[in-house]
Amino acid sequence: GVVLGIIGYYTGVMDTSASPTSDSIDNKIDPVLGFVALTPDTVPPVQPDHEVNLILLPREGSPIPEFVFEPTGLFIQPGDTVKFNFDTYDHTVTAYHAAHGFAPRIPEAVEPFSSPVVPLGGYWLYTFEKEGVYDVFCSPHQIFGMVMRIVVGSPTGPGASPVVVGPPSQEPPFQPSQTAGLVLSDLALEPQNIISAGSVSWNEISTENKRIIQPGGQ
Repeated sequence: GVVLGIIGYYTGVMDTSASPTSDSIDNKIDPVLGFVALTPDTVPPVQPDHEVNLILLPREGSPIPEFVFEPTGLFIQPGDTVKFNFDTYDHTVTAYHAAHGFAPRIPEAVEPFSSPVVPLGGYWLYTFEKEGVYDVFCSPHQIFGMVMRIVVGSPTGPGASPVVVGPPSQEPPFQPSQTAGLVLSDLALEPQNIISAGSVSWNEISTENKRIIQPGGQ
């Protein structure tokens, strides 16, 4: 009922018709727009240092899948470029930034970067220049837990602080809401654990923190 209606809303409002393409950003990795490749055979302006897949997984006992960044935690160095592969439909890679209505969870002075909704099979590149913790989300599926944490060099900045898990706020600045808050608060995604492990798989997130939270629930 309610949750399925939310899925329909979030997957229906995104429009790729105005999405920037690689031609519109001169084949460079823009600090806000990144680099958009509409097909997998598009030649990137630089070779990526890491890759992340945006996928769906079956959710036991529910028709709603798990919306996943894989890996969900990643340790990289300043200046590294990450390639986000859009293996399923209707996703973005968006920073928790005040310009997007959220309490910041990326390093200060980093611009409010976001991918568009990239077509199936395409990819998006972003270069993480500044040290710190970067929490990012998929705009249509954040409430279902499609978030990830990238630690660049050292675990500093607003993203290094604990996530406040609670009911969704009614006005900005928003916190990571519903299942997103649970995932980002999972012990597996503690910045020091990500640094030690190098990467953290979605499978390492506890089942309890992957549960769907109904609107207004905790």
